[in-house]
Amino acid sequence: MSFRTIQKNSDPNLVVLATDVTNSDVSANTIADVTGLSFTVKAGSKYYFKAVIAYTSAATTTGSRWSINGPTSPTLLNYKSTYTIDATSQTTNFATAYQIPAASNASSLTAGNVATIEGVIVPSTNGTVTVQFASEVSASAIVAKAGSILQWLRVA
Repeated sequence: MSFRTIQKNSDPNLVVLATDVTNSDVSANTIADVTGLSFTVKAGSKYYFKAVIAYTSAATTTGSRWSINGPTSPTLLNYKSTYTIDATSQTTNFATAYQIPAASNASSLTAGNVATIEGVIVPSTNGTVTVQFASEVSASAIVAKAGSILQWLRVA
């Protein structure tokens, strides 16, 4: 087993969502930024990231989707998103492109939901990686709750 020492400039970073962010777009499944859950990246550097988002849904029949967006044409992008369906199950997606999955799941709890997005990225251009979300139902709110977090670490 080998280990690599992480340089001092690679300390973990943490952002905490200061206020609730709502997506209740009039068009179903319209993805939007979770304003405040983002981080800046530099071309050619490798980053590990993990977001943990508490959220509510307007109704149990309103599903959601959770993803990321960032600088165009990353050299490497692998991530997993998981989020609540009901009290005992979740949706899980594995992705190598932004804004995956393309559609929302069909249900959520009205409270007690958790979305997690975790992965690695090597951007080919400088830019910003941003957590995104959508509501499955037109004008039915999915709300990312204040206190949700995004952590990232430059690893190379």
